[in-house]
Amino acid sequence: GNTTMVDSTPLIPDSRGKKQGHRVLCCCDSRKAVILINLMGLLLVAAGLIASAIQGTLVTDIPAIVGYCISILFYFIVVCSALQFHRCAVIVAIIWQIVAIVWYTVGLVMNREALAKEANQTDWIIFLVVWYVIHVFILYAEWVYVSEVGKGIMSRETHSREKYSCCCNV
Repeated sequence: GNTTMVDSTPLIPDSRGKKQGHRVLCCCDSRKAVILINLMGLLLVAAGLIASAIQGTLVTDIPAIVGYCISILFYFIVVCSALQFHRCAVIVAIIWQIVAIVWYTVGLVMNREALAKEANQTDWIIFLVVWYVIHVFILYAEWVYVSEVGKGIMSRETHSREKYSCCCNV
């Protein structure tokens, strides 16, 4: 018979050579995208929390306070995890992003009558479209990163080959 030898150990890609990983929106490598996107998310959620606190809308809205705090925690943990080339926290954050999207959508459906009475419908629609696009983009970047770390494409050893940015070489 014809016998083929198969190496049962996973091979870590050579750190030299051509980039193997994905460019997130043709802009940067998956690790850099996860770090930058989650830093922006952290700033936006913190700003939203502060704005809501200043407007006094959080006084009785415990679920919103919990949502803000969990989001801030996850954005921070994901940045730290990506800096260390870990993926477990990013996987948990992906699950949280999905929960947050579902939670927010259920809240919108449950409050649709109140939202329909809002005077600035266009502003709400723009906000919602931007919110959903940002969250889908975060999921996309995190999924690519988790996939690349899992395959050994993105690691400490391969980072010099994989790092990419269209505008800076950080």
